[in-house]
Amino acid sequence: MIWIEILSRHRDVATRIGIAGEEASIGRGYENDVIVDDPYVAARHLRVFRDDAGQLVAEDLGGINGTFLYGSTSRVSRFVIDGGRPIRIGQTLLRVRAHDYSVESERIAPTERHTLPIVLVLAITAVLFGFIVLRVWLAQTGEPRLSNYVTPLLTFAGIMVVWVGIWALFSRIFAGRSYLVRNLLIALSGFLASLIYNELARYASFALTWPVPSTYEYAASWLILAAVLFLHLRVISATRLWLKGAIVAALLVVAIGVQSLQRSEAFSDSGRQNTARLLLPPAFRAVPLRAPDAFFADVADLKTRIDSDRRQVRPGEAVR
Repeated sequence: MIWIEILSRHRDVATRIGIAGEEASIGRGYENDVIVDDPYVAARHLRVFRDDAGQLVAEDLGGINGTFLYGSTSRVSRFVIDGGRPIRIGQTLLRVRAHDYSVESERIAPTERHTLPIVLVLAITAVLFGFIVLRVWLAQTGEPRLSNYVTPLLTFAGIMVVWVGIWALFSRIFAGRSYLVRNLLIALSGFLASLIYNELARYASFALTWPVPSTYEYAASWLILAAVLFLHLRVISATRLWLKGAIVAALLVVAIGVQSLQRSEAFSDSGRQNTARLLLPPAFRAVPLRAPDAFFADVADLKTRIDSDRRQVRPGEAVR
């Protein structure tokens, strides 16, 4: 008995056909034991039989597009079938196994934990809503209005629906399942990480007079977005993660490089931007304010050094 399996692009069994004999022919023609509906497969493409040693052997019958072992770009004309590695003819994947093929032991069924991801989603959503409301409240300078709070919350909800919906659709197309909760958990976690970093950068700029986190806030945002993209791709398929990681990393480098160039040009045109764009309550100030005398002393010292540099300029040399 020979079992011939036609696999999907995800290497799942789409069709399984049993041949009661020692030989089977595979092709697009109706005289074959296994008919493959693939325009890139020859009328009689592949022959499977047992050799004198009792091994299953596959023989290419001279199709124009050839026969390949999965993952290889070298054509093969005759080879011993191991039952594990798929065979590609045209754009179709096949797997051939004997009736006595030893399958893997059954896996231990995982414990159903549908509650935990949902609880995490609800918890992160509540934290994000709290962050957004707190941020609006801290930046409030006029009379409080309900629209000031509702608008950012609805905007956040709309972005999440669109973003997660797109990735759930991709997962449904390429993985066969939407993985809605997983994609939602990834998106919410990435948004929360970005929001926490932005708040810490604002605090460092205002309270500690430390501009570095705020200056490179764009790079951190791109890094978080790249991590979110990689995790979404991993949900769709856990294969070739190194390739997906390399593509995401390349896009990350390009994005940060382009924005760094834009910021550099903007700096040369307009000068340095303000670090603390949004003021916080004075109670958040952790570093004491400098005394006016110290400020004017620094100004006087700077003026002295500038005057000294001017006196050292040789006659006829332009002063920059």
